[in-house]
Amino acid sequence: MARKVRKRAARHLVLKGRKYWFTRDIPEAIRSHFGGKTAYLVNLETGDVTKAMGRRDEILAETNKLFRAAKEGRPIKGATDAVLDLANAWVDELQTSRADPHAWTATIFNRDPAHVADEDVMTADDFTEERAEAVEREHGYKARRRFVNIIQGRVDVDHHVEDYLKEARLAPKTTDERRNLIKRFASWAKLKGWSLPQIDRAKAGSYFSEAIAPLNERTARKHHGSVKLYWDYLIARGHISAANPWEGQRMPDRGRRVERGGKVEERPFSEEEIKTLLYSAYPRGMREAFKAQIHDAIRIAALSGLRLAELVTLWVEECPIDEDGNGYFDIRQGKTAAAARRVPMHPDVIEIVKRRKKGKDPQDWLFHELADERNAGDVFGKRFANYREKLGVDDKRPGQRRSLVNFHSFRRWFVTEAERAGIPESTISSVVGHEEGRKSITLGVYSGGPAWQQMRACVEAVKLPGS
Repeated sequence: MARKVRKRAARHLVLKGRKYWFTRDIPEAIRSHFGGKTAYLVNLETGDVTKAMGRRDEILAETNKLFRAAKEGRPIKGATDAVLDLANAWVDELQTSRADPHAWTATIFNRDPAHVADEDVMTADDFTEERAEAVEREHGYKARRRFVNIIQGRVDVDHHVEDYLKEARLAPKTTDERRNLIKRFASWAKLKGWSLPQIDRAKAGSYFSEAIAPLNERTARKHHGSVKLYWDYLIARGHISAANPWEGQRMPDRGRRVERGGKVEERPFSEEEIKTLLYSAYPRGMREAFKAQIHDAIRIAALSGLRLAELVTLWVEECPIDEDGNGYFDIRQGKTAAAARRVPMHPDVIEIVKRRKKGKDPQDWLFHELADERNAGDVFGKRFANYREKLGVDDKRPGQRRSLVNFHSFRRWFVTEAERAGIPESTISSVVGHEEGRKSITLGVYSGGPAWQQMRACVEAVKLPGS
């Protein structure tokens, strides 16, 4: 029976019999890159806990790299789905043989195509049963059935979703959201008994009426957009030959009047709310372990304009500080091309970043408390929401599901303060990773962007209010 090693210093170690094993949960969002496995396991081949801890640290660094590669959609060595790979390879073989059966027959029998008689011509179809039996011998009957379904096109709606998301290269939170929305439709289709090739306009319309139309407009657009873009990918890659069944599916006209005091947009924090969040005593009833991460994150957010997911998933190497005490945040991915950028580090957060980097490796997380969470952004977002509400910083209106203030309000506050300090919109857009402020032909096409000194001046123009 496995026994967990005690103490934080021995985390990720489990004693099985007389040997220690390294064990680390694989985040749900990237499990498909590891053949669907839920945990990364390595036999450390030692019963000495000190040696095991040393090997653990090496493997932890390796898994950090693997997880980051998976998160960014890059190929991962040794993390494959064998049956899927075999099926995809056989699909290619079938297509090749059907396109030119004479050439294919000549290739597999090592003969000159000119000497292959019509009666001797074969295709990969003739060997499919034999190939399926080989899959069953190696992987079992369920694998055989899956292999046959894939090569015959009888796959679930979400069969290609991970390949699609790899190519889309979206921000982690957007990737998770889009995966969940596509899988929601896939589950619905599976209950109806429909595979991917069976989804036509009528079936898509049925789902739209049943599951999308009743949603509020913003959520409905997001759900509809997710499945539509997925279908665009399927068509482009040849998985589907019909027209996109989601084109033209529209929300019904509910005939609503626009009333005074209707929808109210989310907003920046007010100065008093910022002071409350920054300087109030830590709320009673909240775990003390969350205190440092919340206090540090809200100060960095307010003085950088970083998005929540960008901030809490930073690596140490993405927060360099030079000998003169100047630093920047190296944001390498995001929702749009503009999201990848370097943001000057405000002088008032330098000490926070130095403290958090101390004793860590380059690919350790700046917010190490969140490194093992499956979705660091969502987990921290809930902790901050609890903190904010306990301090009385809230703004919920009738008919509004969300509070008008949330962690994103720090970003709105940063932009507001930079604008009030006289910083040009184009510079603010470059700092926060927006495209909108640089869409004119002059700035969007001809300009190389603001100088680094201008971006630093933008960040330093924002000041926290006094307590």
